[in-house]
Amino acid sequence: MSRMHTRKRGRSRSHKDRQYDPAKFAFIDQQEVLGAAVRLSKEYTSLSQIGIMLRDQYGVPGVKYVFGKKLSDLLAENGYKSDFPEDLTNLIERYKNVSKHTKLNPKDHANIRKQELIMSKILRLVKYYRREGKIPQEWALDKVL
Repeated sequence: MSRMHTRKRGRSRSHKDRQYDPAKFAFIDQQEVLGAAVRLSKEYTSLSQIGIMLRDQYGVPGVKYVFGKKLSDLLAENGYKSDFPEDLTNLIERYKNVSKHTKLNPKDHANIRKQELIMSKILRLVKYYRREGKIPQEWALDKVL
């Protein structure tokens, strides 16, 4: 969602390589990776942080390459399902920070506009997650903000 509200065409080389097999150079033990992912999820780190730690410490290029499924699906099978989508919580925190800044600096019109754009992203994601059943239908944004 990084280029949603701009007139540019996107980022060059912003996608992962199309590699569906485990990396041939890395000797990856699936049980070790699964144990590390479960251990890191017990420490309440986010999914993106778990993926970065697995990449940096264990040499895993991507969990999907090793297991054939996403990290969130893998942790949900082992009983560590997150209650709320990570991207939505990050956008809500970002909106709170920008709204705090705009209250202190009411003449900062660029950030007021960015606050509106962040809110439109939040509303779009809420609509999507309600439709997909990842958040309840009666969930209200007013309670969080």
